[in-house]
Amino acid sequence: MPTNEIHSRPHTGRHSRSGSTSSSRRPSLTRSRSSQRLIRTISVDRNEEVVLDFSDGELDLEKVNESLNKLNMDSESAGTASGGMDSKLPSLSGLKVAISSTNSKNNSKSEYIEIPYVKATIYSTLPSEYLKKDILNVAHTLRIRKWHSRNSMLSKLDPGELILTKISGAMTNSIFKVEYPNLPSLLLRVYGSNNDTIIDREYELQILARLSIRSIGPSLYGCFENGRFEQYLENSTTLGRDDIRDWKTSQRIARRMKELHSGVPLLKSEIETGATCWNKIFTWLKVLEDTGKSWIQDDQNIKDAFKCVNWEHFKKVVHSYHDWLYKQGRSKPTLVFCHNDAQYGNLLFTAPVVDVIEHATHVDSSATSVTSTNSNASLFPTSSGVSVEKIINPTKQEQSQDSKLVVIDFEYAGPNPAAYDLANHLSEWMHDYSGVHPYKCNPEAFPNKEQTLNFLYSYVSHLQGGDKENRKVIIDKEVRYFYNSIIRWRATVQLFWSVWGVLQSGILEPELEESLQESTGPNGELYIIKTEGTEAEKDSTVTDEIVHDDTIDETDDGGVNVDTFDYIKYSSDKISVFWSDLVALNIIKKSDTLITTFDALDASML
Repeated sequence: MPTNEIHSRPHTGRHSRSGSTSSSRRPSLTRSRSSQRLIRTISVDRNEEVVLDFSDGELDLEKVNESLNKLNMDSESAGTASGGMDSKLPSLSGLKVAISSTNSKNNSKSEYIEIPYVKATIYSTLPSEYLKKDILNVAHTLRIRKWHSRNSMLSKLDPGELILTKISGAMTNSIFKVEYPNLPSLLLRVYGSNNDTIIDREYELQILARLSIRSIGPSLYGCFENGRFEQYLENSTTLGRDDIRDWKTSQRIARRMKELHSGVPLLKSEIETGATCWNKIFTWLKVLEDTGKSWIQDDQNIKDAFKCVNWEHFKKVVHSYHDWLYKQGRSKPTLVFCHNDAQYGNLLFTAPVVDVIEHATHVDSSATSVTSTNSNASLFPTSSGVSVEKIINPTKQEQSQDSKLVVIDFEYAGPNPAAYDLANHLSEWMHDYSGVHPYKCNPEAFPNKEQTLNFLYSYVSHLQGGDKENRKVIIDKEVRYFYNSIIRWRATVQLFWSVWGVLQSGILEPELEESLQESTGPNGELYIIKTEGTEAEKDSTVTDEIVHDDTIDETDDGGVNVDTFDYIKYSSDKISVFWSDLVALNIIKKSDTLITTFDALDASML
């Protein structure tokens, strides 16, 4: 889930939350030959896109259903996430539905990008000498600009000059900054051993292709079997836990999220299968039942991780909450393209934001001390003194700074109700991944009513069209809708990451039957992998085996680490908030859970 990574502006090419946890691998390098560079072509069929355009017009339930009917979709077959919407959707003035038949800039029916690929694996647990050599050879084979040596089968760069810095804050992958004198730095992402259960890498590549066509997302230089190289953006600054709480920065994040939700059309297949959050939750529950059968049968595991008496009860409550959520309205929830992991480690400024001098009454950046001599908020408490006009009508100079804020890491991206994505971001306010206990979830840090309204007024009003005369009334109505929807979908966020944490922990991974395995490296080299097991196994030897504990050269700046993060405690903390919200919403009784605090978050609706 959370990462602390740095990317650049996207690379459009030719426009045509698990890291490895094993520290006991002992490799042996026996031979070497060159790998072959391949090209993967990822196509994007623009005829399959259903556009949600935030720039003009209106969106209401009738127009959505009418547009979907034109696609000959069966309104009753929405996959595992079918059902009614969470509440009646008001007229959202910033949206309209259209079907894109062709790309406006290209008359072809589809577009594609080409991604260099090499059939090789990089083991991040190798001693640095071999890891660095492998990295250089893979980068060479992928022909990454300036990292490629012409007329050579292998890289001519000196591994001794290569600097690897492991980036902290990564809970899904192992992330490295790769530096070499006088060459542009690279970002190396090495997937974890159990990522396939959590992340669909093929779908992720399709997402990256769609983003790349629209000049959104990371620069992708090339892929290998268990990871990829991306451009490392120098001089950028990753946001911290306090940055996202800044009054103006929160507005900026909201506007950028609105642009993402409006800027990437969904495919018909994505709309048909429904909300990705619930699709993944149900898939993961089945994985726990199939792969972790012995684990879920131990009631103590369920008590520790999920705070209830047993697995069957937990699953029953999950389905009850899902049914309740989808029965709040009469139609399926409107889906948009969502990031689904907009925590502060995935947000960065590519350049310093210039403070805009306001000619009106000064507005302090802290949420609790915002003042205005002209408060006309209908949803803000009168005592807050907040001027809604300043929020919904930011100056051109203020908005010009928005482009400096970039969201990165689209591993969990996909179709969801906008309220889910917004609830996910606001829920991330509860976490401090750089703290002493990075797994902890602190409900007291969840944004208060004023902070939430500040975020939502910025989100709703941005790119908003429609009736200018009644703009303020329409905005108030939409803010109320999203405020209440966030409260309803907030428990889904906690459930999603709680189940994710159990899978990410690796407790379901089967133990290796053999202590020795052979694996081929990026240039054909044969690695003898020894996994520590019994004392007898530990005492065994292998010809030419490397037995020292050399590690990569790294400068870890502290914070959460994929190899040391306590996923089970994280799951336990997240699920406690889930139970608290379900009790507050009268979906379950207090006796349904083992938690003792039931007012973790305010569930009062507007």
